[in-house]
Amino acid sequence: RSLPHSRQADIIERVGWLANEVGHTIRSYFDEPRSLEELRERATAPRPGYDIHHIVEKTPAYRDGFSREKIESPDNKVLVPRYIHWEITAWYATKNKELGNISLREHLRGSNWKTRERVGRYALRKFGVLR
Repeated sequence: RSLPHSRQADIIERVGWLANEVGHTIRSYFDEPRSLEELRERATAPRPGYDIHHIVEKTPAYRDGFSREKIESPDNKVLVPRYIHWEITAWYATKNKELGNISLREHLRGSNWKTRERVGRYALRKFGVLR
């Protein structure tokens, strides 16, 4: 049994924004890797399907006493595909046997900015965002 046309139109109207967002998000997932400069420049003009990502993780950096100016600096922000952003975040949070069964985020606690930035750039390369 099918829905009446009026009901179908109502559903399409209500979820149209979702279909549009999902389309952008899926397309962005297949982006080619970019240079660090391109990723930083793109962070100045966010677009559907992408998230601003902090190379040095924002919340852990705040917790370890780094300044807002350093954390929110344009040098620390890049625009990445949304699903890849989620994958990077999960990677930081996943327990790792090589690190003594703690997460990379826990392992980096107390580390200096340079170390965190090196790991952040590694993550961008590992997940195919940075060439």
